[in-house]
Amino acid sequence: MMRRWTLTVAMVVLVAAACTNDDASPNGTAAGSTTSSSGTAAGDTSASGTGAGSTSASGTRAGSTSGSEAAPSSTASNGAASTSPHGAATGPATLTAALAAIENVPKYEPSDWGYVVLDENSGDVIAAQNADHMFDPGSTMKTYSVSTALRLYDSNYQFKTPVYRAGTLSGDSLNGNLILVGSGDLSFGLREQPDGTLYYENTPDLNQSYATVGLPGAVEPPGDPLAGLDELATQVRASGITHVNGDVAIDDRLFTPYDGFPDGLISPIWVNENLISILVTPGSAVGQPTSINWRPMTASYTVDNQATTVAATETTSLQVTEPTAGHLAVTGTIAMGPKPTLVVTEIKDPAAFARTAFIEALQRAGVSVTATPTGPNPATILPAKDSYQPGDKVGEHVSATLAQYANLIMKVSYNRGADLMACLSAVKVDSTDCTKGVAAEVDTFTALGVSKTSAYPFDGAGSDDHSRSSPTALATFYKNARQTPYGQTLFDALPVLGKSGTIANVLSNSPAAGHAQVKTGNRAVGTPADQLILLGNSLAGYIQAKSGRRVTFMIAVGNVPLASPAAFLQVTEDQARMIEAIYQAL
Repeated sequence: MMRRWTLTVAMVVLVAAACTNDDASPNGTAAGSTTSSSGTAAGDTSASGTGAGSTSASGTRAGSTSGSEAAPSSTASNGAASTSPHGAATGPATLTAALAAIENVPKYEPSDWGYVVLDENSGDVIAAQNADHMFDPGSTMKTYSVSTALRLYDSNYQFKTPVYRAGTLSGDSLNGNLILVGSGDLSFGLREQPDGTLYYENTPDLNQSYATVGLPGAVEPPGDPLAGLDELATQVRASGITHVNGDVAIDDRLFTPYDGFPDGLISPIWVNENLISILVTPGSAVGQPTSINWRPMTASYTVDNQATTVAATETTSLQVTEPTAGHLAVTGTIAMGPKPTLVVTEIKDPAAFARTAFIEALQRAGVSVTATPTGPNPATILPAKDSYQPGDKVGEHVSATLAQYANLIMKVSYNRGADLMACLSAVKVDSTDCTKGVAAEVDTFTALGVSKTSAYPFDGAGSDDHSRSSPTALATFYKNARQTPYGQTLFDALPVLGKSGTIANVLSNSPAAGHAQVKTGNRAVGTPADQLILLGNSLAGYIQAKSGRRVTFMIAVGNVPLASPAAFLQVTEDQARMIEAIYQAL
């Protein structure tokens, strides 16, 4: 298997020692492991910084709504073209020189660089280099999937997860079934705050989903993973039902659950973000047993702790496997220290898991159910899709707004959350096929003047290494998105340099800190010979320069050999310093 990272670029500052398999199931991924796997990933495309067949639109203003894009090679203002080993650059001499000084160092000799800086108001190209060339951008592609969902649903959309009764009432007994209808709510109570926002992590804390690929620093959200189910169960009891003489089923037909994206299964029903989260605490001495605390605890799973404590100088390497269905095992080693390490594993059957958890929530609320809590989801008892009657509704969970979900996904670079946006977009274009939501992304960006041949999404997260985007495409999209109904939501959702999200602790003392809204992204792989290469690393978004001038930008680099995982750190810092240079020069 080819080793690869799927984290966002700023997270590398915290996890440079982590190398993991992103094409492996989370059941068996290692926390903190640096051991490579052999093999290559079939079908991976080259991350070359140039795109075959890319064309120049010389003389055209970037961001025009005609569908054409500018060629930065000839229209950059306030400066003439300058030469560089990585291609001609145009723009103010002081700026292009500052950027070239970052690019033109030995470690980047075999690499491909590209960038573009656009005036947010006029669309004029301020500075550019290889702006129409294709790059493997990683998570900056989330811009397209999240924007598509915002376009199709509206920023104020709320997920409504109802429970219906199907049968007849006899006093306080329901002779029939309860049906919980999945709405695609990935939080489902877990991250909801009293002020209507959703909790998100700021670095150095990482979203718990990154523990699936073994990254240290991942933390559990502070909320209750069963909050949504408990709320619904309480409402069922308040409706007068105390006994269900029948079964409970999860209706997960909003879209067809899909596991064709690189980051795992996407389902219409989510409990604890469809993860079993396990905190492993080392013992008090080498060789002493470890302790675990896991959630959400239901009858669906048991967890056997086989991990051992090693010296503080040794490596933490924990694995979660499922030797038999429903029985998890935590193995490996954890270094001595005061803090536990989070490992997670993906729930294989979200509907069956949610059913068990809901039956247990009903029992806690004082509602008994005759059906056995564990086992498969009884999909055969579901009524015809969309046949539910308002009078049969006995509970409903209403989420925060979609704007808050966009904020969560973009701030922490939530891969499966972005893939979920693609699946939800498919529903809005009358399909249950998640890949149709990826197709809708193309409609979103072409409507904003981005050429159809300048961006190629293959998933919602940007984790598929076939995905490509040019710097001009993303910078143009950000510029024109400001004029859309969802433009402010997208702007607010981006991490802020040195302040929030995945770049909260990047250049926090820079003059540019707080003045750049930046989506991060990267793709990196390792070979069976332990060679490491960065296929693509990108930053894109908005900068309010020192003068007050507002610009949009994308900076990308591809094909960077890495001497060690720690070498990733400098690539992150280099691109952040390029943002700082733009801020200072304009």
